[in-house]
Amino acid sequence: MLQQITSCDETQCFVVAEHFLDFFSDDPEVNKFDRVILDVSRVYDTAILVGAMAASKYIQPPVQPRVTFDVDVLLEEADFEAFLEDDIASEKSVVLDQCFETSDSAGHSLRHRKTRLYVDFLSAESRPVSGKLMRWILENREKSTNILSFGGRGISILKPEYIIAMKLHRYTKDPRSEKGLSDRLDIVKMLKTHHGYPHVIDTEKIPTLLRRREIPHFEEMMADVEQEMRAA
Repeated sequence: MLQQITSCDETQCFVVAEHFLDFFSDDPEVNKFDRVILDVSRVYDTAILVGAMAASKYIQPPVQPRVTFDVDVLLEEADFEAFLEDDIASEKSVVLDQCFETSDSAGHSLRHRKTRLYVDFLSAESRPVSGKLMRWILENREKSTNILSFGGRGISILKPEYIIAMKLHRYTKDPRSEKGLSDRLDIVKMLKTHHGYPHVIDTEKIPTLLRRREIPHFEEMMADVEQEMRAA
C-alpha cells in the first residue's frame, strides 16, 4: 500500500514524502499506528496529525524515525470542547465508540480498541505548545498543512516547518529533559532527511514562526546537521 504526503500551493500539488507500507509488512508497529490514524480520520475529518508521529511521516531512509508510543492530533476548538463535554454528534459518537475507549490517563486522550495505542487530542489551549501558533495553524489550514493519504482516506498533517516550530517551543522550555531531547531528535532527523530540499522544508521560514529565545536553538541544530551532512 502506498502512503503519500501531498503539498499544494496556488498552482500545483506535488508529493513531498512517500512510504511503501508493504516494505514494512513484518513490522506490526507501523501497521498499528497507521490503523489508529485511519480511525481518527473516520471520526474527525478536520483533525490534524501533529507530534512525533507526524514528524516520522517526513523522515525517510536511510534516516530512521524515533520510536513513539502514541498519536497526537490537533482538533478544531468546537470538536475539542465537544469531546471534553461528551457532547459529540450521534454519527461521530457511534464510530468513536466502535474504535476507541476511555483512556486511563489524561482526560483528553483515548485508547484505540484494536491496537491499544493512545491518541492524545490537543487544542489551541494545550500545554506546553504555543497557543498563538496553534490558533494560527487552525485558522490557516491551507498554509499550515499537507495531506497524508493511504488506505483510501486522507488526513491533514502539519507541514514540517510547523512541526519543528512546535517542537522547538517545548524543547526550549527544558532542553535536557527526556521530552526535550526527543523533540530535538525529531527535528534533526527531519532536517537531515530533507537537507538540500527547500521545497519540502523551508528552513528560512522556520525562524519567522519562533520566539526570539527559540531561534538560537534552531540555528544550533541547523549547524549540527550541516556539519554531519558534510562529514557523511
